[in-house]
Amino acid sequence: MTSVRLLPWLARSWRPVSRSRPLARRLFGVEFPELGAGDQYFDVTTPLLVRAAARRLGPGRRLLDMGTGAFAVIGLALWRRTGCQVVSTDIHPRILEQAQACVALNGAPIRVVQSRFFDALDEAFDVVTFNPPYVPSDLARDPTYARPFDFQSNGGPEGASVIEEFYDAFATRGGRATAYVGMNELFVRGARVLDLLRARRSLVLERIDRFVGLPFYVVEIRRAASASAAASAPASAG
Repeated sequence: MTSVRLLPWLARSWRPVSRSRPLARRLFGVEFPELGAGDQYFDVTTPLLVRAAARRLGPGRRLLDMGTGAFAVIGLALWRRTGCQVVSTDIHPRILEQAQACVALNGAPIRVVQSRFFDALDEAFDVVTFNPPYVPSDLARDPTYARPFDFQSNGGPEGASVIEEFYDAFATRGGRATAYVGMNELFVRGARVLDLLRARRSLVLERIDRFVGLPFYVVEIRRAASASAAASAPASAG
């Protein structure tokens, strides 16, 4: 990984890019309100997630944009690009209120739901997108990485805690969906991400989607056929 001493400089260099409303509009084809202090329109992995997930979406296909953030960027961009049906979720009421306002600004038929992973959902999806917090806790306390809420950047002691929790939730509740998860090797080693995935035998790595030479990438995963079949099979009478 990049030297820890360089990470704050990289984060400060990225901030003006992620806060540019004209650039966000151009990248995602979405209208955005003005930013509040400390917030950003998108993360380095957001464009990669939109590009990767769009391949499996279209009219009538269903997307769960998990951890949608204050601007529901991924759900809005994929709805605009593919015509898919979207449910966007997050865990904090204030973030959901902002996301709903951005959805309304774009006139999008997107349902915004308060949920941690799949907890408040009882429906099937074709695609799940998730851009997890992956900054290790010791770095997340640095003001350089500050976001309006700590959980938006703090990924636990090694940066992989929320990634692990998502893997477990998807292994249990993901159904037949394909999941696209944004990763950043500047904070969490690629080998660690893959080791955690391989430890969950009900999950299958489909592909890794990245721009050549960049440390930002998307992991595409699904549940193993046996796990999906077991979850969808009707219960037998006792």
